[in-house]
Amino acid sequence: MLRLKNITRQFGGLAAISQVSFSVNAGQVTGLIGPNGAGKTTLLNLISGLDQPTSGEIHFLERPIHHLPPHKINQLGIARTYQNIRLFAEMSVLENIIVGMHTQGRAGLLSAALMLPAYRAEERRLREDAARLIERLGLQAFANAPADALSYGDQRRVEIARALATHPTLLLLDEPTAGMNAAETARLGDLILSLRAERLTVLVIEHDMTFIAQVCDRVVVLNFGEVIAQGAVDVVRANPLVIDAYLGAEENSHA
Repeated sequence: MLRLKNITRQFGGLAAISQVSFSVNAGQVTGLIGPNGAGKTTLLNLISGLDQPTSGEIHFLERPIHHLPPHKINQLGIARTYQNIRLFAEMSVLENIIVGMHTQGRAGLLSAALMLPAYRAEERRLREDAARLIERLGLQAFANAPADALSYGDQRRVEIARALATHPTLLLLDEPTAGMNAAETARLGDLILSLRAERLTVLVIEHDMTFIAQVCDRVVVLNFGEVIAQGAVDVVRANPLVIDAYLGAEENSHA
């Protein structure tokens, strides 16, 4: 479904991403792991169109997307969440999710301006769809609360709901368990597994290896912007290069 070929991104002559190649298979959950600063979020920015590679190609459903802006990539069926939450703080949870749905809306600007029946019917449909997502994410108690009144973990769930509101084919998640407790993390894992059962494809950045083992079919490991391993979770975890990368990161963090 998603294929990266020899992706390189340079900043001022330094390569944040270097010759990265891997594929994300349809209907699977792929984990993107690696120490802090490995280039994981940079790679998600390239896939989602927030940035463009210095060289290399990104193909989604057999078409090149590395030259497209974010809104075009979203329209093709790629949605994402962010490491730094990007909600409308003063809008309600329901309103935040509906905003995500408007990128897929069918009623035109004229219908909206004149409040024509087509626009009113679409607004009802969007609210009903948003309510279903709120229930699925366990956010019913916060539906009408402003987003900034929620805990960090609950805001994460709202952002995931908003991404799902666009009915994506591929969902990109950037550290979705950040700020969640163990119970919330387990529920998110169950949600991702249910999405996989519905044939949604997911690429997830995560540091929690227990979570990765729970949800991922395969993983790709980045270190200093390069792929050092990819494959099944158990195989990758036993890879000496991966062990060295994580042990080195831990030693540096304690230095």
